Amino acid sequence: MAIDPEVISSSSKKGNRASKNFPKWAIYSAGGFGVLVLVVLIKALLPLIGMAFLLAFIWSQSTITRRY
Repeated sequence: MAIDPEVISSSSKKGNRASKNFPKWAIYSAGGFGVLVLVVLIKALLPLIGMAFLLAFIWSQSTITRRY
């Protein structure tokens, strides 16, 4: 039997446990969606970061004055 949160005051011990809980499927699906967004961001940003480092290396090598 569920405890109605409006009946028991929140300061009592049972009132603390009578808080509204999210269903597990909602928590798991939100976590899965968050992981999916994180993977998409990483897949999009890693090539850009790698290209920036490569271009910085090429630029640094091309601006060195060498005496032969």
